[in-house]
Amino acid sequence: MIDRQRSKSSGIKPFHVSACVGTAFLVKLAKHLALIACLMIIGAARGRVTANETGIFLTVVCAALLHSIGRILDRRLRSGASFPRFEP
Repeated sequence: MIDRQRSKSSGIKPFHVSACVGTAFLVKLAKHLALIACLMIIGAARGRVTANETGIFLTVVCAALLHSIGRILDRRLRSGASFPRFEP
């Protein structure tokens, strides 16, 4: 309760852990989707995986969108919220 009063009085926005976890999850998911797209391309070139161009394209587009959304949310969180300092 005291921390909330300090943050309101000093003009610091509250720090939301769930938002930070969500942005990190989006960025990690985007990186994994990009890796899956790379593996789909390699598999299609070798003839082992029957991945068509549309599936690869949609995977890359989803990865790009998730990465962009995650980075935008991350920038908004970092610019607006500063971490509270420990004051004994």
